[in-house]
Amino acid sequence: MDWARVLFGDVDALNIWQHDEPVDGLADVAFWGAAADEAAATFAAPELGEPGEDGVRGWTGLPVSEAMDRARALLRWKDETGRRMAVDFRPHSHHWQIMREVRASHVEAGSVDLGDARVLCAMTTWGDGYFPVIADLDPSGDLLAVRVRFSDGP
Repeated sequence: MDWARVLFGDVDALNIWQHDEPVDGLADVAFWGAAADEAAATFAAPELGEPGEDGVRGWTGLPVSEAMDRARALLRWKDETGRRMAVDFRPHSHHWQIMREVRASHVEAGSVDLGDARVLCAMTTWGDGYFPVIADLDPSGDLLAVRVRFSDGP
């Protein structure tokens, strides 16, 4: 588990996972926080309008180089002026696809198709760590369920 996220997926499917590289050559830039309104006015940035992203401003579906330029400009403005806000560069990777669903979900979970398999991501309150994973099999050895034991001890 990393960044309080747990990912379930077929190992072969995970071999094609693109965490940081966009699958379509595009990226988004998102920002929020105390100075978001001022930054939005300065940079002519609209609200994202994405589910689960209330109050988040920025741009979607930009070519990666343009998105990087806008993110750098926002960060430079933030640092030079001492403004407080978060800036997020989001390449359209598999990670972005799944986190887009997670942010929109009231249960903080989402999925993405990788080849012939579907990968599931869920947020937890446990944070980073190693947790036992148990596979429940039927009498013929087929998978019935996967359980993760979140606990502080054995």
